[in-house]
Amino acid sequence: MLIVAALCLGIGFGLGGLWHSRRVQPGGVSTDGANEAAVNTEAQAPATPAMVSPVAAAPPDPAIVAEVKRQIPNFATVPLEEGSQILRAAALRDLQAALSQMEPQLKEAEQRVARMEEAKSETGKQTALKELQRLQAAQAAKLNEFTTRSSSQIEVLRQLKESTR
Repeated sequence: MLIVAALCLGIGFGLGGLWHSRRVQPGGVSTDGANEAAVNTEAQAPATPAMVSPVAAAPPDPAIVAEVKRQIPNFATVPLEEGSQILRAAALRDLQAALSQMEPQLKEAEQRVARMEEAKSETGKQTALKELQRLQAAQAAKLNEFTTRSSSQIEVLRQLKESTR
């Protein structure tokens, strides 16, 4: 279960990184497949982060800014990619710790389902299955929470880096 969750987080981070790397670059060159040959001329304004992502215009959450600065105290001197890796690694460690705490409960619920199957107790089995599903849903919610928080932190880091330019 823990390995699956960690794998899902890794895939999410990989897709997020890929999505961010394919966005319009500051030099005005688009890296999207349909617009690979498109280059801005002087008559066109270069793409800005606000034009690329309307969410980027919103001021960052001060709590997330504080968390990013806590995790990367020298964020101004750390390159964006390195800072993103630091934030991803921290999120993965936190997620693994949270899932490790949930693992005994999941194993117990799985064992309870198996015991109820052996005892041929249909109502007991249904109750145990509902508890197992509740725990699995809580685990999925944790995964989503950590993924969302990590993505928010990386976006805030990007905004902080752009504001210091």
